[in-house]
Amino acid sequence: MKSCGFLIGGLLAFSAQAAALENEVAAYGEVADRICARIRVWPGAAPGETGMDRGRYMFDVDGKVWRRHDVSSPELVVLCPPSAVKPHDTLVVVMPGGGYQVQYMDIVRDFRPVLDSGRWVAVLHYRIPARAGRRFFDAPREDAQRAVRVLRARAGDWGVSREKIGVMGFSAGAHLAALCAVASQEKLYARIDAVDDLPAHVNFAIPVYPAYVADDGATGENLHGGDGARLLGEFTFDARTPPMFLIHGDRDAYSPIGSLLLYQELHRRKIPAQLFVYANAGHGLGDAVNVRTWRCQVPLWLDSMGF
Repeated sequence: MKSCGFLIGGLLAFSAQAAALENEVAAYGEVADRICARIRVWPGAAPGETGMDRGRYMFDVDGKVWRRHDVSSPELVVLCPPSAVKPHDTLVVVMPGGGYQVQYMDIVRDFRPVLDSGRWVAVLHYRIPARAGRRFFDAPREDAQRAVRVLRARAGDWGVSREKIGVMGFSAGAHLAALCAVASQEKLYARIDAVDDLPAHVNFAIPVYPAYVADDGATGENLHGGDGARLLGEFTFDARTPPMFLIHGDRDAYSPIGSLLLYQELHRRKIPAQLFVYANAGHGLGDAVNVRTWRCQVPLWLDSMGF
């Protein structure tokens, strides 16, 4: 396995635009010193884009959280496991949430146990905000599919197995992660280069309080959704749909029915799945006594699945 120093010298040298964005250290906080590489997802402008803006980090004073804004040129920020831990050959692509309008960076504390367990993490900063004239998730979904292929092409740089690449997302990012898992065989964009000859399936998925999954009538006032809930049409499932670990709160404005329906379909197809629904937990899960350990459950599940 190549060292982080090599990766910084080798991967960052390809483009001056790969340098860190202003405020990146503050936004990544406690794991900023583990950034090994920044990889542009597309070799030029993303499909349908004329600009190549990598966006900016801004601090939300009210929410006391860093957010990334206005990305038209998506990138992957790769983080190395701690040197004191034997690294796994597993890589987790993390997809931040923020309603496909911004990307909240408080997810760092949520994925840190995965990183500390010896897994590699690559945070995908997909295109935001939603593109006019397209479904709100179309451009991010293209970015995610290409990102998986890029990481599969470069897996050897980190000693990662090409068949141990999965996704973990939060809210809108969990919606994107679930889409990557259930419908990876759809052709979303025209071939650009040899990277696009690689498969785009993921080997596992961890959607954490996913939004926009079910047509269940859930609103902020109707937390549990309506009768006759069903998965939305884009959740098609295919032969490469992998195992999933679904996590939700029962007081979430995006009701846990979406996660339940995903679990139900996985179970019907005999695909290994685990579902945690936490009592009295809203969107973001919060920090109640019964919820605090959820982050530690993720690496345990990965262990159990051989990742």
